[in-house]
Amino acid sequence: MKYKIAIKAHWVNSWFLKLLSKPVAVVGHAEHPLTWSKPTEIEIEQDAPVRIGVGVRYFGRGKLLGVSVTELPAHSTPELSSGVIAFRNGFWNHEPFKLV
Repeated sequence: MKYKIAIKAHWVNSWFLKLLSKPVAVVGHAEHPLTWSKPTEIEIEQDAPVRIGVGVRYFGRGKLLGVSVTELPAHSTPELSSGVIAFRNGFWNHEPFKLV
């Protein structure tokens, strides 16, 4: 099943993140590049619960920062399959990206 995953930054630090970092989604153990401007479609097997996290790498390299992993149920719910799964960080730049 394909899911649309979006990353959003808090308005206080979004200018900084969008200028200096590259967003990444982690699905299971695989990484998928994201864009700040639109959701990215990612194929996810739903036979078992899957772990999804979103974070950033400054200048596109180094350690993945701001990741908070969320576990999705084994079979998609109508809320997940009908829209975009969005993650957003908090007011402070060091706060992780969480499912919203």
